[in-house]
Amino acid sequence: QSDSHYLVPPVNLGYLATAIRNHEYNVKIIDGIKENLTLSSLKNRLKKLNPDVIGITIFSCDVAMTKKYLRVIKKYNSKIKIILGGSHVSGVGKDIYEDFPSVDYALHGEAEKGFPMLLDLIKSKKRTSKELKKIPGLLYKYGKKIVKNLAYFEHDLDSLGIPAWDLIDPRTYPLAPQGAVFRNYPIAPIIMSRGCPYQCTYCASKVVTGMKFRKRSVESIMKEVELLYRKYGVKEIHIIDDTFTLDRQRVEDFCKELRLRHIKITFTFPNGVRLNTLDEPLLRLLKKSGCYAMSVGVESGSQKILDDMKKGLTLELIKEKIDLIDKVGMDVNGFFIVGYPTESLKTILQTIKFAKTLKIKRAHFSSFLPLPGTEITRQLKKQGLVKKINWSRLFYSGVPFAPPGMTKKELKDLQRRAFLEFYLRPRIIYYMILEIGSWTHFKFLMKRAKDYAFGN
Repeated sequence: QSDSHYLVPPVNLGYLATAIRNHEYNVKIIDGIKENLTLSSLKNRLKKLNPDVIGITIFSCDVAMTKKYLRVIKKYNSKIKIILGGSHVSGVGKDIYEDFPSVDYALHGEAEKGFPMLLDLIKSKKRTSKELKKIPGLLYKYGKKIVKNLAYFEHDLDSLGIPAWDLIDPRTYPLAPQGAVFRNYPIAPIIMSRGCPYQCTYCASKVVTGMKFRKRSVESIMKEVELLYRKYGVKEIHIIDDTFTLDRQRVEDFCKELRLRHIKITFTFPNGVRLNTLDEPLLRLLKKSGCYAMSVGVESGSQKILDDMKKGLTLELIKEKIDLIDKVGMDVNGFFIVGYPTESLKTILQTIKFAKTLKIKRAHFSSFLPLPGTEITRQLKKQGLVKKINWSRLFYSGVPFAPPGMTKKELKDLQRRAFLEFYLRPRIIYYMILEIGSWTHFKFLMKRAKDYAFGN
């Protein structure tokens, strides 16, 4: 979406590009957000590139815009094969064809293995049931049936190589990082592990990358870091793993290698780290190696809601660990959810109050999102509380769902209240002023603030 709150190299597409190149296909990545891709400019790109296949990665909030893109593509050349992928496809599965009946294929789960296999099949024109069934994660129509092959999750992450950074050059991206603030530029996101074994009911990551924790070797990680640092001049990396600190030894080895190779970069965790995996020695090692800030999932100031979410944390442990991060001299950004289905006015007010007691410099109050494929969304559908989801409203500053007994307007007012009560304090305003990197960065921050406080 052109109104995205952040703009970073799409590292997931970089991995797919590497996989495709290994099968000797020519590939081009178009970052629609970065290039402000309009329907008319899409027509021009199609004429220039004349592609045989177009793959589109979709987040749920992009469904409506993707439909418009597809109409333009099919009108230009109906023979172009369209393949959909991304977290939305992983979440909705076979239902993807309800919104996109004309799409040729879709892939759920991790697609580095299935995507190039599908391209080979398209090239060979051998569209037999036997051949289609061989492609992991494939969703396709066969006769009147929609078939869903089992998702594939790569065990050996090193075998995937590293993303095609030449197609997503981090130096060409503006100062609008995922975590809102930064210390140095250029910035590159990097994936060091996949999968999350935790049971949080609201999170869709296990649908996309599975529950089994898999990790790259430190050698593979450092090969990528060296490339980014020495060839692309990257001065900061954003580790976007869901559970980076789950394997303590690997964290220690990574930090050791950074120092041994004299790679002077800063790094942080915009997706967050699990608080229960942190202790003082580990935090001090991370800080010594260049980590200056951490995002952490707090989610709620009510123990009941934390338990309902299957978060696996207590309010006491949250406060203890955040105090520890602050003690070693790192900034903390807290993630919170307002409007979880079992919430009430009381629990939301508890969250706002709790956030203000924590030693955090930034807070992200998102409305609850009934993300496709999550445990809580399945429960809501079963209870009849969610029927047809308006995908266009499925973003953090929107309000696609309100708990029983509360209107969406009331929930948006509470989200706005949380935002304003937290940030309109002299100490927090002072920190925010210090973190502004440029006029462009300031504009992105103000846009984000406006959407969360006053967007709808």
